[in-house]
Amino acid sequence: MKILVIHTTYKYRGGEDTVVAEEIKLLQQAGLQVELLSFNNYEGTLLKLLQLPFNIQSYYKTKRKLAIFKPDVVHIHNLHFGGSPSVIYAIKRSKIPFVNTLHNFRLLCPSGILFFNGKPFLNSLHQNFPWKAVQLGVYKNSKLITFWLGFSIYIHNKLGTWKYCNKYIVLSEHARQLFLQSKLGLTQNQLVVKPNFSSVPNLPEQEREDYFLYVGRLSEEKGIMLLLSVFSSCSYKIKIAGDGPLKAEVVNYAAKYPNIQFLETLDKTSIFKLLKTCTALVFPSIWFEGMPLTIIEAFACGTPVISSKIGAMETMITNGYNGLHFEVNNEVDFKNKLADWMSLSLDEKNQYQINASKTFDTNYTSSKNLEQLLKIYNEVIS
Repeated sequence: MKILVIHTTYKYRGGEDTVVAEEIKLLQQAGLQVELLSFNNYEGTLLKLLQLPFNIQSYYKTKRKLAIFKPDVVHIHNLHFGGSPSVIYAIKRSKIPFVNTLHNFRLLCPSGILFFNGKPFLNSLHQNFPWKAVQLGVYKNSKLITFWLGFSIYIHNKLGTWKYCNKYIVLSEHARQLFLQSKLGLTQNQLVVKPNFSSVPNLPEQEREDYFLYVGRLSEEKGIMLLLSVFSSCSYKIKIAGDGPLKAEVVNYAAKYPNIQFLETLDKTSIFKLLKTCTALVFPSIWFEGMPLTIIEAFACGTPVISSKIGAMETMITNGYNGLHFEVNNEVDFKNKLADWMSLSLDEKNQYQINASKTFDTNYTSSKNLEQLLKIYNEVIS
């Protein structure tokens, strides 16, 4: 089987970029022929934004790649905005089946994350045109860019562009329900749930220490300010690894509070070492995450997760089994759950660690993911 993967990379490398790279590696290790067609938003950004509804360069670049490689199936990840929906028309014209992983909610709202001004933003789900999103400037606080994104979504919805896809892959049942209940008009058969996965780190067992760990993007929707507020008002130790627009805030807090340590961006091996030795991962996100790779990696290391109860995290984490839930954006409840965790005996924490490993083995291994991917590909090819 020959598979062409299409992806537009992000300015700040995050979980989505990692998932794409890991899926390609997984398929290649299984003996499949896989190539990547990559777009970016670093060069000619304004021109690419203007061509968001139909990027003619991306269209012909995709056509050329399809003609040379001749894949059996195409797997799209991110088209925003360097790829553009023109890629879909190039694939359709070439009469090749394709699937599209929906890592976010960009087809539903210009925000892409159903989040604005510190809380979930769901107004666009059922509006014919996202006027409320435009009025608020939900994308980078720009009414003009938000309108242009909304217009692109609207025009392609009217043209039926999104219905050309043979199968959409969503990362959780929560996401599947949001898409089914939206204005897109997708059928249940078009949407299949396939979670992300992680390889098992080949590291020796190490003794657990008493620090908590955060790994990820340093941004508002990830709950970074909540995390900083909680740990600056208690004595529990937290190590923070990542990058993003709120990096300066993290640096300032780390300089002021000795229990907060900022580690910058780390490679995968270093992250796994931290996951193996921390007492628990904290995940204070305040938006509808797709399928956080960091949580899967924590489970791969047998590390319990203390997370906000929203979106995918509601089902990934079973409270009292492989981690603890706290109410979204609730500083008091977050702090209480940290205290609850620290009050557990070593035996109780060990049981959580065993359960975290069981969760990984049941749901998130590379072998299970490969099986699911191949089933999806074979279905659309046949």
